[in-house]
Amino acid sequence: MRILICDDSSIARKSLGNCIDTTQNVSILYANDGAQALDILSQHHVDVLFLDITMPVMDGFEVLLALQPIPSNLKVVMVSADIQDKAKQRCFELGAKAFIEKPLHPNSAIPLFHDLGIEFCQFKLKQASLTRVESIECFREIANIALGSGAATIADHLQEFIQLPVPVVGEITFGEVTMTIQDSLARKNTCAVSQRFVGGGLHGEALVCVRSDCVTLVGQRLGFDTTDSSHDEIIVNVVNLLVSSFLISLSNQLGIEFSLRQPLRVEEFFPKKSEMKDTEQIFVIEYTYEAESMDLGCDILLLLDAPSVDVICQLMEGSY
Repeated sequence: MRILICDDSSIARKSLGNCIDTTQNVSILYANDGAQALDILSQHHVDVLFLDITMPVMDGFEVLLALQPIPSNLKVVMVSADIQDKAKQRCFELGAKAFIEKPLHPNSAIPLFHDLGIEFCQFKLKQASLTRVESIECFREIANIALGSGAATIADHLQEFIQLPVPVVGEITFGEVTMTIQDSLARKNTCAVSQRFVGGGLHGEALVCVRSDCVTLVGQRLGFDTTDSSHDEIIVNVVNLLVSSFLISLSNQLGIEFSLRQPLRVEEFFPKKSEMKDTEQIFVIEYTYEAESMDLGCDILLLLDAPSVDVICQLMEGSY
């Protein structure tokens, strides 16, 4: 049996690959994105394709479309952090055999592996120590899972399909952060809200820029009486939902609890030169939620201080 695992995260690829028993005439191939997966499929016979949805270059939906009709001898299993009901529905409509939510759990994997004729190995990737780069890569996958969980929460509340990006997780310069924020604030019909959060040694601030010309509709779908709720009140509650849903998933994965401050409107962002130099590095989690059929976009930037990054690296030592 030949298996192909397609995921842009090296951590996700290794974790899934290490759960497969390769002693029983099973070989595993790996792809970093959908385009690479299609190239491999054109050159090799593959029995099972484990396919992520959110990837650069070519995502999982595009791979499924390119495979139409899916060959009868190829079984496609989606393994994704995008757990929206509509995402799952689209995968099955495009011919996927099964859908597994990230992170992979034996309770869901073992029965599926049995159906596919694959032996499951209870194996955990262990290393004596992780480099800083490896730790950040591990955390990026955890953040990606939290992003998917948060999107599912928003999708349920707004009755909308939320398009997910590949998140940016890592250090960028303070000058780049400033330009990103100022660019978002300059866009038409945009409101910005900041919200501080702390927990388990992590200290950060979320800045969310909400772009929409149908705030009243958003408020109605969230259950507000829009005759009494102001524009600002609706926006602040949207931001609180966005940030809290992301942090709840992050909390569950890291085993720590977060507390949130009251969200505050941000009218402009012109930091004093004494705060940080433009060339100084700051750790960010950056992503954008876009509603598919509704005029709503949310640019989300979570900023973490240097001690928090050290805590993250320590937490990652026990995660993979």
